[in-house]
Amino acid sequence: MLVCQTPVRLSMGGGGTDVAAYYEKFGGFWTSAAINQFVYLTVNVRNDNNYVIKYSNVSERVTSIDEIEHAYFKNSLNMLGFDQWKHPLFRTRGLEINVISDVKSKSGLGVSGAMTVGLLQILHTLRGEKTVSALNLAEEAYHVEHDLVGSTSTGKQDQYIAAFGGITSFEINQQGEVNVIPLELHRHTISELEDNIMLFGTRLERKMTAQEALAKATANVGTSQGKSSNNQENYLSTIKEIGLAQRDAMLNGQPDKFGELLHDHWEVKKQYSGAADPAIEHAYNLARQAGAFGGKVIGASTQGAYMMFYSPAGKDKLRAIMDDLGMVEIPWSFEFNGSRIIHLH
Repeated sequence: MLVCQTPVRLSMGGGGTDVAAYYEKFGGFWTSAAINQFVYLTVNVRNDNNYVIKYSNVSERVTSIDEIEHAYFKNSLNMLGFDQWKHPLFRTRGLEINVISDVKSKSGLGVSGAMTVGLLQILHTLRGEKTVSALNLAEEAYHVEHDLVGSTSTGKQDQYIAAFGGITSFEINQQGEVNVIPLELHRHTISELEDNIMLFGTRLERKMTAQEALAKATANVGTSQGKSSNNQENYLSTIKEIGLAQRDAMLNGQPDKFGELLHDHWEVKKQYSGAADPAIEHAYNLARQAGAFGGKVIGASTQGAYMMFYSPAGKDKLRAIMDDLGMVEIPWSFEFNGSRIIHLH
């Protein structure tokens, strides 16, 4: 039996520039932070040559990999040659895979990316490859989601932070090569960020999936000719600049400046992806009135979207407002480990 623990993430700036439509033209930059909310995968070797896959409220039992309905599992198993694999001791090929998550799938916190990274890490371990690098895991997970499954609007943010952990900046060139830059922040900056960033589960559902929302937001990116850019490209370039400024604010020990820049991001994001859901907009305005410097909706979620606010003052008032709106505060802290095997027996 193997158990893998993989963190989900908060997007700290520059999100959206990790999508190929943008970075293949301009190069991208973003900062993510892994948090102590995890996706756990357990894998058992079966002796009946069946594949049993359990996730959310679904349980699949099939006799071949190609019968698996969940595209991420099927493509990951096929990519690593598990149609030909047998356990070296038991000489069976069956597997039972269970997914347990601290947060819901499609929540906007990068659950699918974390799940894919964790699954690939377990599969490599089953093949006897115990030293697969975080870079390889991130790229393989992106390949599964973007190329094999066909989620063409999927970016590289979720897979990379799940594999590397920590508070990390990523630069990506036009060829898709990623430079990983762990941020060496002063402990007081880390403490202030953890104290002042408040995370709430909204229980609000969006009509579009993450892929649909990202596809809509990047629909015209990469279509401009010559040196002129279209509006979506300009907005994303501004978001990248804000992300760079947020990185510098954290490195310079200015967490409040990071919080102020969240509001700048909010205003640009509205122009880039359209007006927020009225309930989300209302919650954001009330949070600002309570003392929050800024905030954002995390990811592109259809099920129980999350909102994060930077609020150095008025925390109790903000909690009361969010509670009145039916939102639940999520206790969290930074997680400095990336995906890892925590049990092997």
